[in-house]
Amino acid sequence: MNAYGIELRRSPLLTAFPAMIAIDLLVLFGRSRYWIGVWPEASTAAQVVTLFLGPALAGVSAWQAGRSSRSGMPETVLAAARPVWRIEAARLAATLTLGFLAYAVGCLTAAVVSFDKAGPGFLWPSYLLLGASTLVIFASVGHLAGRWWPSAAFTPIVCALGCFISMLALPFKLNVLAGPPDQHLRPLPVAVRLLFALALAVLAVTAPPLRRSADRQMPAWGTPWHIRGIAGGSVALSLIALAAVPAAGELRVDRPATAVKPLCERAGKGSPQVCVWPEHRKYLPDLTRMAQRLGNPQPWLKSPDTFHEYGLQRSDMGDGGFDVAEGHVRTAAIAMSGQVFKESLGRCRPPHEEKRAWQAMDNILLWLEYRSMGQDPSIADKGLQMQGVESAQKAATQASRASQAEQQKWLAQERGHIDPAWCEPDAEF
Repeated sequence: MNAYGIELRRSPLLTAFPAMIAIDLLVLFGRSRYWIGVWPEASTAAQVVTLFLGPALAGVSAWQAGRSSRSGMPETVLAAARPVWRIEAARLAATLTLGFLAYAVGCLTAAVVSFDKAGPGFLWPSYLLLGASTLVIFASVGHLAGRWWPSAAFTPIVCALGCFISMLALPFKLNVLAGPPDQHLRPLPVAVRLLFALALAVLAVTAPPLRRSADRQMPAWGTPWHIRGIAGGSVALSLIALAAVPAAGELRVDRPATAVKPLCERAGKGSPQVCVWPEHRKYLPDLTRMAQRLGNPQPWLKSPDTFHEYGLQRSDMGDGGFDVAEGHVRTAAIAMSGQVFKESLGRCRPPHEEKRAWQAMDNILLWLEYRSMGQDPSIADKGLQMQGVESAQKAATQASRASQAEQQKWLAQERGHIDPAWCEPDAEF
Protein backbone atom coordinates (compact mmCIF):
# COMPACT_ATOMS: atom_id res chain seq x y z
CA MET A 1 0.00 0.00 0.00
CA ASN A 2 2.92 2.34 0.66
CA ALA A 3 4.27 1.70 -2.83
CA TYR A 4 0.78 2.22 -4.25
CA GLY A 5 0.43 5.55 -2.44
CA ILE A 6 3.84 6.71 -3.64
CA GLU A 7 3.07 5.77 -7.25
CA LEU A 8 -0.30 7.48 -7.01
CA ARG A 9 1.25 10.74 -5.81
CA ARG A 10 4.05 10.62 -8.40
CA SER A 11 1.79 9.79 -11.34
CA PRO A 12 1.63 12.51 -14.03
CA LEU A 13 -2.07 11.67 -14.29
CA LEU A 14 -2.60 13.27 -10.89
CA THR A 15 -1.44 16.61 -12.27
CA ALA A 16 -3.35 16.07 -15.50
CA PHE A 17 -6.49 14.83 -13.73
CA PRO A 18 -8.47 18.10 -14.19
CA ALA A 19 -7.59 18.04 -17.89
CA MET A 20 -8.75 14.41 -18.12
CA ILE A 21 -12.07 15.35 -16.53
CA ALA A 22 -12.42 18.25 -18.96
CA ILE A 23 -11.76 15.94 -21.94
CA ASP A 24 -14.17 13.40 -20.49
CA LEU A 25 -17.00 15.93 -20.25
CA LEU A 26 -16.12 17.50 -23.59
CA VAL A 27 -16.44 14.14 -25.36
CA LEU A 28 -19.56 13.28 -23.37
CA PHE A 29 -21.48 16.45 -24.24
CA GLY A 30 -19.66 17.65 -27.34
CA ARG A 31 -20.27 14.57 -29.48
CA SER A 32 -24.06 14.66 -29.06
CA ARG A 33 -26.72 15.18 -26.41
CA TYR A 34 -29.65 13.12 -27.63
CA TRP A 35 -28.53 10.35 -25.25
CA ILE A 36 -29.67 12.36 -22.23
CA GLY A 37 -32.70 10.64 -20.75
CA VAL A 38 -32.17 7.27 -22.49
CA TRP A 39 -30.33 4.77 -20.27
CA PRO A 40 -28.64 2.56 -22.92
CA GLU A 41 -27.60 5.57 -24.99
CA ALA A 42 -26.31 7.38 -21.90
CA SER A 43 -24.31 4.24 -21.05
CA THR A 44 -22.85 4.21 -24.55
CA ALA A 45 -21.97 7.89 -24.38
CA ALA A 46 -20.10 7.35 -21.11
CA GLN A 47 -18.28 4.34 -22.60
CA VAL A 48 -17.23 6.18 -25.79
CA VAL A 49 -14.95 8.35 -23.64
CA THR A 50 -12.56 5.39 -23.39
CA LEU A 51 -11.70 6.00 -27.04
CA PHE A 52 -9.57 8.88 -25.71
CA LEU A 53 -8.91 7.84 -22.10
CA GLY A 54 -7.56 4.45 -23.17
CA PRO A 55 -4.68 5.74 -25.34
CA ALA A 56 -3.88 8.36 -22.70
CA LEU A 57 -3.57 5.65 -20.04
CA ALA A 58 -1.38 3.59 -22.37
CA GLY A 59 1.07 6.47 -22.79
CA VAL A 60 1.19 7.37 -19.09
CA SER A 61 1.47 3.73 -18.06
CA ALA A 62 4.45 3.27 -20.42
CA TRP A 63 6.14 6.33 -18.93
CA GLN A 64 5.50 5.17 -15.36
CA ALA A 65 6.70 1.62 -15.94
CA GLY A 66 10.02 2.71 -17.42
CA ARG A 67 10.80 5.37 -14.86
CA SER A 68 12.89 3.22 -12.51
CA SER A 69 15.06 1.90 -15.34
CA ARG A 70 15.62 5.41 -16.70
CA SER A 71 16.65 6.57 -13.21
CA GLY A 72 19.16 3.73 -12.81
CA MET A 73 17.14 2.13 -9.99
CA PRO A 74 16.90 -1.62 -10.88
CA GLU A 75 19.12 -2.67 -7.97
CA THR A 76 17.04 -0.58 -5.56
CA VAL A 77 13.87 -2.23 -6.80
CA LEU A 78 15.37 -5.69 -6.49
CA ALA A 79 16.52 -4.94 -2.96
CA ALA A 80 13.08 -3.76 -1.87
CA ALA A 81 11.26 -5.68 0.88
CA ARG A 82 8.52 -6.68 -1.54
CA PRO A 83 8.81 -8.76 -4.74
CA VAL A 84 9.25 -6.85 -7.99
CA TRP A 85 5.85 -7.92 -9.31
CA ARG A 86 4.15 -6.29 -6.33
CA ILE A 87 5.88 -3.00 -7.02
CA GLU A 88 4.89 -3.23 -10.69
CA ALA A 89 1.33 -4.10 -9.67
CA ALA A 90 1.20 -1.04 -7.41
CA ARG A 91 2.50 1.10 -10.27
CA LEU A 92 -0.12 -0.19 -12.72
CA ALA A 93 -2.87 0.03 -10.10
CA ALA A 94 -2.06 3.71 -9.49
CA THR A 95 -2.44 4.47 -13.19
CA LEU A 96 -5.70 2.51 -13.42
CA THR A 97 -7.06 4.17 -10.28
CA LEU A 98 -6.78 7.65 -11.76
CA GLY A 99 -8.05 6.45 -15.13
CA PHE A 100 -11.07 4.78 -13.57
CA LEU A 101 -11.77 7.87 -11.45
CA ALA A 102 -11.94 10.00 -14.60
CA TYR A 103 -14.11 7.33 -16.25
CA ALA A 104 -16.40 7.21 -13.19
CA VAL A 105 -16.87 10.98 -13.26
CA GLY A 106 -18.17 10.73 -16.83
CA CYS A 107 -20.45 7.79 -15.98
CA LEU A 108 -21.93 9.51 -12.93
CA THR A 109 -22.42 12.72 -14.89
CA ALA A 110 -24.28 10.82 -17.61
CA ALA A 111 -26.47 9.22 -14.96
CA VAL A 112 -27.24 12.46 -13.12
CA VAL A 113 -28.28 14.41 -16.20
CA SER A 114 -30.45 11.49 -17.39
CA PHE A 115 -32.39 10.83 -14.19
CA ASP A 116 -35.04 13.48 -14.82
CA LYS A 117 -36.12 12.22 -18.27
CA ALA A 118 -35.10 8.57 -18.30
CA GLY A 119 -37.53 7.23 -15.72
CA PRO A 120 -36.91 3.92 -13.87
CA GLY A 121 -33.61 2.21 -14.51
CA PHE A 122 -29.94 3.10 -14.56
CA LEU A 123 -26.86 2.89 -16.76
CA TRP A 124 -26.49 -0.53 -18.38
CA PRO A 125 -23.55 -2.36 -16.73
CA SER A 126 -22.54 -4.20 -19.91
CA TYR A 127 -21.54 -0.95 -21.64
CA LEU A 128 -19.63 0.27 -18.58
CA LEU A 129 -17.78 -3.05 -18.25
CA LEU A 130 -16.86 -2.88 -21.92
CA GLY A 131 -15.31 0.55 -21.36
CA ALA A 132 -13.51 -0.67 -18.23
CA SER A 133 -11.99 -3.59 -20.14
CA THR A 134 -10.67 -1.16 -22.76
CA LEU A 135 -8.94 0.94 -20.11
CA VAL A 136 -7.31 -2.12 -18.51
CA ILE A 137 -6.15 -3.48 -21.89
CA PHE A 138 -4.48 -0.25 -22.97
CA ALA A 139 -2.96 0.54 -19.58
CA SER A 140 -1.52 -3.00 -19.44
CA VAL A 141 -0.10 -2.79 -22.95
CA GLY A 142 1.54 0.52 -22.09
CA HIS A 143 2.93 -0.82 -18.81
CA LEU A 144 4.49 -3.86 -20.48
CA ALA A 145 5.97 -1.77 -23.29
CA GLY A 146 7.38 0.72 -20.77
CA ARG A 147 9.08 -2.04 -18.78
CA TRP A 148 10.71 -3.52 -21.87
CA TRP A 149 11.57 -0.28 -23.71
CA PRO A 150 11.89 2.42 -21.03
CA SER A 151 12.11 5.45 -23.28
CA ALA A 152 10.83 8.68 -21.76
CA ALA A 153 9.23 9.88 -25.01
CA PHE A 154 9.30 7.33 -27.81
CA THR A 155 7.54 4.43 -26.04
CA PRO A 156 4.71 6.51 -24.49
CA ILE A 157 4.00 8.27 -27.79
CA VAL A 158 4.01 5.03 -29.79
CA CYS A 159 1.76 3.36 -27.22
CA ALA A 160 -0.75 6.20 -27.19
CA LEU A 161 -0.91 6.53 -30.97
CA GLY A 162 -0.87 2.78 -31.54
CA CYS A 163 -3.73 2.17 -29.12
CA PHE A 164 -5.82 4.94 -30.65
CA ILE A 165 -5.30 3.58 -34.17
CA SER A 166 -6.07 0.05 -33.00
CA MET A 167 -9.43 1.21 -31.67
CA LEU A 168 -10.34 2.16 -35.23
CA ALA A 169 -8.49 -0.51 -37.22
CA LEU A 170 -8.94 -3.78 -35.34
CA PRO A 171 -11.21 -6.35 -37.03
CA PHE A 172 -13.09 -6.67 -33.75
CA LYS A 173 -14.42 -3.82 -31.66
CA LEU A 174 -13.37 -2.79 -28.19
CA ASN A 175 -16.13 -0.20 -27.95
CA VAL A 176 -19.50 0.71 -29.46
CA LEU A 177 -20.64 4.12 -30.69
CA ALA A 178 -24.41 3.73 -30.36
CA GLY A 179 -26.77 2.06 -27.91
CA PRO A 180 -30.34 1.99 -29.24
CA PRO A 181 -32.81 0.29 -26.88
CA ASP A 182 -33.71 -2.34 -29.50
CA GLN A 183 -30.20 -3.77 -29.18
CA HIS A 184 -27.99 -4.90 -26.30
CA LEU A 185 -24.52 -6.30 -25.66
CA ARG A 186 -24.14 -10.07 -25.48
CA PRO A 187 -22.60 -11.23 -22.18
CA LEU A 188 -20.13 -13.68 -23.77
CA PRO A 189 -18.18 -11.19 -25.96
CA VAL A 190 -18.01 -8.74 -23.03
CA ALA A 191 -16.74 -11.50 -20.70
CA VAL A 192 -14.08 -12.54 -23.23
CA ARG A 193 -12.83 -8.97 -23.49
CA LEU A 194 -12.69 -8.72 -19.69
CA LEU A 195 -10.72 -11.98 -19.55
CA PHE A 196 -8.30 -10.64 -22.15
CA ALA A 197 -7.88 -7.44 -20.11
CA LEU A 198 -7.17 -9.30 -16.85
CA ALA A 199 -4.70 -11.66 -18.54
CA LEU A 200 -2.81 -8.70 -20.02
CA ALA A 201 -2.74 -6.97 -16.63
CA VAL A 202 -1.19 -10.04 -15.00
CA LEU A 203 1.34 -10.32 -17.83
CA ALA A 204 2.24 -6.63 -17.56
CA VAL A 205 3.31 -6.95 -13.91
CA THR A 206 4.84 -10.46 -13.94
CA ALA A 207 6.68 -10.58 -17.29
CA PRO A 208 10.46 -10.83 -16.80
CA PRO A 209 12.55 -7.96 -18.16
CA LEU A 210 14.10 -8.27 -21.59
CA ARG A 211 17.77 -9.28 -21.59
CA ARG A 212 19.54 -6.05 -22.47
CA SER A 213 23.17 -5.06 -22.26
CA ALA A 214 22.55 -1.66 -20.83
CA ASP A 215 23.63 -1.34 -17.22
CA ARG A 216 20.41 0.30 -16.21
CA GLN A 217 18.18 -2.57 -17.31
CA MET A 218 16.66 -4.93 -14.78
CA PRO A 219 18.51 -8.26 -14.81
CA ALA A 220 16.42 -11.23 -15.86
CA TRP A 221 17.56 -13.32 -12.85
CA GLY A 222 15.56 -10.99 -10.60
CA THR A 223 12.31 -12.73 -11.53
CA PRO A 224 11.57 -15.95 -9.54
CA TRP A 225 10.62 -19.07 -11.45
CA HIS A 226 7.09 -19.27 -10.08
CA ILE A 227 6.46 -15.68 -11.24
CA ARG A 228 7.83 -16.63 -14.65
CA GLY A 229 5.35 -19.51 -14.67
CA ILE A 230 2.50 -17.11 -13.93
CA ALA A 231 3.74 -14.84 -16.70
CA GLY A 232 3.84 -17.76 -19.11
CA GLY A 233 0.31 -18.76 -18.13
CA SER A 234 -0.91 -15.20 -18.64
CA VAL A 235 0.68 -15.17 -22.11
CA ALA A 236 -1.20 -18.34 -23.02
CA LEU A 237 -4.44 -17.03 -21.54
CA SER A 238 -4.02 -13.70 -23.37
CA LEU A 239 -3.56 -15.44 -26.70
CA ILE A 240 -6.53 -17.73 -26.07
CA ALA A 241 -8.73 -14.80 -25.08
CA LEU A 242 -7.55 -12.77 -28.08
CA ALA A 243 -8.43 -15.62 -30.43
CA ALA A 244 -11.78 -16.02 -28.67
CA VAL A 245 -12.77 -12.37 -29.16
CA PRO A 246 -13.82 -12.74 -32.83
CA ALA A 247 -14.98 -16.31 -32.19
CA ALA A 248 -17.39 -15.10 -29.49
CA GLY A 249 -19.54 -13.48 -32.18
CA GLU A 250 -21.17 -10.10 -32.56
CA LEU A 251 -20.79 -7.74 -29.64
CA ARG A 252 -24.17 -6.04 -30.10
CA VAL A 253 -27.29 -7.95 -31.15
CA ASP A 254 -31.04 -7.43 -31.37
CA ARG A 255 -32.79 -7.26 -28.04
CA PRO A 256 -35.80 -9.59 -27.78
CA ALA A 257 -39.12 -7.78 -27.50
CA THR A 258 -40.09 -10.14 -24.69
CA ALA A 259 -37.30 -8.70 -22.51
CA VAL A 260 -39.50 -5.80 -21.40
CA LYS A 261 -43.10 -4.65 -21.52
CA PRO A 262 -43.56 -1.93 -24.17
CA LEU A 263 -44.73 1.49 -23.05
CA CYS A 264 -47.96 2.34 -24.94
CA GLU A 265 -50.01 5.54 -24.95
CA ARG A 266 -52.41 7.43 -27.19
CA ALA A 267 -52.97 11.20 -27.38
CA GLY A 268 -56.74 10.95 -27.06
CA LYS A 269 -59.79 8.81 -27.61
CA GLY A 270 -59.91 7.58 -31.19
CA SER A 271 -56.26 8.38 -31.84
CA PRO A 272 -53.81 5.65 -32.84
CA GLN A 273 -51.79 4.12 -30.03
CA VAL A 274 -48.00 4.37 -29.98
CA CYS A 275 -45.81 1.70 -28.36
CA VAL A 276 -42.11 2.29 -27.66
CA TRP A 277 -39.30 0.66 -25.75
CA PRO A 278 -39.49 1.82 -22.10
CA GLU A 279 -36.08 3.48 -22.44
CA HIS A 280 -37.52 5.80 -25.13
CA ARG A 281 -40.29 7.12 -22.91
CA LYS A 282 -39.11 10.72 -23.35
CA TYR A 283 -40.15 10.63 -27.02
CA LEU A 284 -43.64 9.30 -26.34
CA PRO A 285 -45.46 12.69 -26.02
CA ASP A 286 -44.15 13.82 -29.43
CA LEU A 287 -44.87 10.45 -31.03
CA THR A 288 -48.45 10.25 -29.76
CA ARG A 289 -49.18 13.74 -31.11
CA MET A 290 -47.71 12.70 -34.46
CA ALA A 291 -49.94 9.63 -34.51
CA GLN A 292 -52.95 11.79 -33.64
CA ARG A 293 -52.31 14.07 -36.62
CA LEU A 294 -52.16 11.02 -38.88
CA GLY A 295 -55.45 9.68 -37.55
CA ASN A 296 -57.73 9.67 -40.61
CA PRO A 297 -56.86 13.09 -42.13
CA GLN A 298 -59.02 12.11 -45.15
CA PRO A 299 -61.90 9.61 -45.47
CA TRP A 300 -59.83 7.33 -47.70
CA LEU A 301 -56.70 7.58 -45.57
CA LYS A 302 -56.65 4.98 -42.82
CA SER A 303 -54.26 4.87 -39.90
CA PRO A 304 -53.28 1.63 -38.13
CA ASP A 305 -54.65 1.20 -34.64
CA THR A 306 -51.13 1.00 -33.18
CA PHE A 307 -47.71 2.25 -34.26
CA HIS A 308 -44.85 0.15 -32.88
CA GLU A 309 -41.23 1.20 -32.49
CA TYR A 310 -38.67 -0.80 -34.42
CA GLY A 311 -37.83 -4.07 -32.70
CA LEU A 312 -41.09 -4.56 -30.84
CA GLN A 313 -42.75 -6.62 -33.59
CA ARG A 314 -39.99 -8.47 -35.40
CA SER A 315 -41.00 -11.37 -37.60
CA ASP A 316 -39.62 -13.52 -40.40
CA MET A 317 -41.12 -11.02 -42.84
CA GLY A 318 -39.28 -8.06 -41.34
CA ASP A 319 -40.13 -5.18 -39.06
CA GLY A 320 -42.34 -2.31 -40.15
CA GLY A 321 -41.85 -0.30 -36.98
CA PHE A 322 -40.67 3.30 -36.79
CA ASP A 323 -37.24 4.34 -35.63
CA VAL A 324 -36.01 7.28 -33.57
CA ALA A 325 -32.56 7.88 -35.04
CA GLU A 326 -30.10 9.92 -32.95
CA GLY A 327 -32.89 11.68 -31.12
CA HIS A 328 -34.81 12.75 -34.25
CA VAL A 329 -38.52 11.87 -34.41
CA ARG A 330 -38.47 12.96 -38.06
CA THR A 331 -37.29 9.46 -38.96
CA ALA A 332 -40.30 8.10 -37.09
CA ALA A 333 -42.56 10.34 -39.19
CA ILE A 334 -41.20 8.70 -42.36
CA ALA A 335 -42.03 5.17 -41.15
CA MET A 336 -45.40 6.13 -39.65
CA SER A 337 -46.45 7.90 -42.87
CA GLY A 338 -45.44 4.84 -44.85
CA GLN A 339 -47.66 2.68 -42.64
CA VAL A 340 -50.63 5.00 -43.19
CA PHE A 341 -50.08 4.88 -46.95
CA LYS A 342 -49.91 1.07 -46.98
CA GLU A 343 -52.93 0.79 -44.70
CA SER A 344 -54.91 3.05 -47.04
CA LEU A 345 -53.81 1.98 -50.52
CA GLY A 346 -51.75 -1.15 -49.94
CA ARG A 347 -48.32 -1.88 -51.34
CA CYS A 348 -48.33 -0.12 -54.71
CA ARG A 349 -45.99 -0.99 -57.58
CA PRO A 350 -46.89 1.01 -60.70
CA PRO A 351 -45.19 0.09 -63.99
CA HIS A 352 -41.77 1.66 -64.34
CA GLU A 353 -42.92 3.91 -67.18
CA GLU A 354 -45.72 5.43 -65.06
CA LYS A 355 -43.58 8.29 -63.82
CA ARG A 356 -46.52 10.40 -62.70
CA ALA A 357 -47.87 7.61 -60.51
CA TRP A 358 -44.52 7.24 -58.75
CA GLN A 359 -44.41 11.01 -58.32
CA ALA A 360 -47.91 10.99 -56.81
CA MET A 361 -46.88 8.35 -54.29
CA ASP A 362 -43.88 10.42 -53.23
CA ASN A 363 -46.06 13.52 -52.99
CA ILE A 364 -48.62 11.85 -50.72
CA LEU A 365 -45.96 10.28 -48.52
CA LEU A 366 -44.16 13.59 -47.96
CA TRP A 367 -47.44 15.36 -47.30
CA LEU A 368 -48.21 12.77 -44.61
CA GLU A 369 -44.76 13.29 -43.08
CA TYR A 370 -45.26 17.05 -42.90
CA ARG A 371 -48.71 16.59 -41.41
CA SER A 372 -47.43 14.21 -38.74
CA MET A 373 -44.69 16.63 -37.71
CA GLY A 374 -47.12 19.53 -37.34
CA GLN A 375 -44.42 21.93 -38.49
CA ASP A 376 -43.69 24.01 -41.52
CA PRO A 377 -41.85 21.83 -44.06
CA SER A 378 -38.78 24.06 -43.93
CA ILE A 379 -38.48 23.28 -40.21
CA ALA A 380 -39.44 19.62 -40.53
CA ASP A 381 -36.76 19.00 -43.17
CA LYS A 382 -34.03 20.90 -41.35
CA GLY A 383 -30.87 18.82 -41.05
CA LEU A 384 -32.08 16.07 -43.41
CA GLN A 385 -30.09 15.13 -46.48
CA MET A 386 -32.91 14.18 -48.86
CA GLN A 387 -31.93 13.43 -52.43
CA GLY A 388 -34.03 12.55 -55.47
CA VAL A 389 -37.29 13.89 -54.01
CA GLU A 390 -36.96 17.59 -54.78
CA SER A 391 -40.14 17.64 -56.88
CA ALA A 392 -42.10 15.82 -54.18
CA GLN A 393 -40.77 18.20 -51.53
CA LYS A 394 -41.89 21.21 -53.54
CA ALA A 395 -45.36 19.79 -54.26
CA ALA A 396 -45.96 18.54 -50.69
CA THR A 397 -44.71 21.81 -49.22
CA GLN A 398 -47.12 23.87 -51.32
CA ALA A 399 -49.99 21.56 -50.47
CA SER A 400 -49.30 21.51 -46.72
CA ARG A 401 -49.33 25.32 -46.63
CA ALA A 402 -52.67 25.53 -48.45
CA SER A 403 -56.13 25.62 -46.86
CA GLN A 404 -57.83 22.43 -45.74
CA ALA A 405 -60.18 22.41 -48.72
CA GLU A 406 -57.31 22.90 -51.16
CA GLN A 407 -55.36 20.08 -49.49
CA GLN A 408 -58.31 17.71 -49.89
CA LYS A 409 -58.61 18.62 -53.56
CA TRP A 410 -54.86 18.15 -54.11
CA LEU A 411 -54.86 14.77 -52.37
CA ALA A 412 -57.76 13.57 -54.50
CA GLN A 413 -55.89 14.60 -57.65
CA GLU A 414 -52.73 12.80 -56.54
CA ARG A 415 -54.65 9.68 -55.63
CA GLY A 416 -56.27 9.71 -59.05
CA HIS A 417 -52.86 9.08 -60.63
CA ILE A 418 -52.53 5.76 -58.76
CA ASP A 419 -54.45 2.88 -60.32
CA PRO A 420 -55.85 0.56 -57.59
CA ALA A 421 -54.88 -2.38 -59.80
CA TRP A 422 -51.24 -1.57 -59.08
CA CYS A 423 -51.75 -1.99 -55.34
CA GLU A 424 -52.23 -5.07 -53.20
CA PRO A 425 -53.01 -5.33 -49.48
CA ASP A 426 -49.94 -5.00 -47.32
CA ALA A 427 -48.95 -8.17 -45.48
CA GLU A 428 -49.01 -7.87 -41.71
CA PHE A 429 -45.64 -8.00 -39.97
